[in-house]
Amino acid sequence: MSQALIRLPALRAGDEEAARVDLIAVHLYLSSSPESAFGARALAENGEALRPYAACLASGLRRLPALRGTLVRAVAQPAVPDEVVPGAVLGCDAPLDVVHLEARNAPLPPLSHVRYVIRPVTARRTSVLGRDGSGVQALFAAGTEFTVLARHDAEADLPARVLLAELPTDTDRFRAPSPEAVERLDSAARRPGTAGAVPWPDRCTGPFPHSLSAR
Repeated sequence: MSQALIRLPALRAGDEEAARVDLIAVHLYLSSSPESAFGARALAENGEALRPYAACLASGLRRLPALRGTLVRAVAQPAVPDEVVPGAVLGCDAPLDVVHLEARNAPLPPLSHVRYVIRPVTARRTSVLGRDGSGVQALFAAGTEFTVLARHDAEADLPARVLLAELPTDTDRFRAPSPEAVERLDSAARRPGTAGAVPWPDRCTGPFPHSLSAR
């Protein structure tokens, strides 16, 4: 944590001790498996008991740099669920681990998985907490919502995929991406793997923690 604070003074935001506690919470989450006592499942199922930890984690994520680009999460399902249709809203009830597709040597999920490909607004670049500041993973805070732009079932050598755009807190400010932007998102979702890419991280595989609604 000290190295991160030295490297990026903006993380301190005027209160180094509070920043240190917040970033320790982020580091604890990132170093915990999704099934552990401080992982995504525990946060989703035991939110009341973990409220102080969850609050520090959320505050810590807000201190990290936002990330633009194309993000993806894998779900180990053979097909897109029937209820995931354009216009549906998916809201994650725990932090959501994703891969930044534009990162160097970024991996892609197995073709047997459904790819949830996201156009982000508030995703955070967690790699700044590493020693060299590099990495392919990013994180959305619990409570982030996404709208479904399009869905495509698997065919031939193309994976099943869901195209999403993050919704701002004030959804009245949301502007749907242009058809060209949606096509670019789908092009990223369809691309084949790259030789020499790092292995797909287990923590970026689903389930996609969500509730469904329509807007």
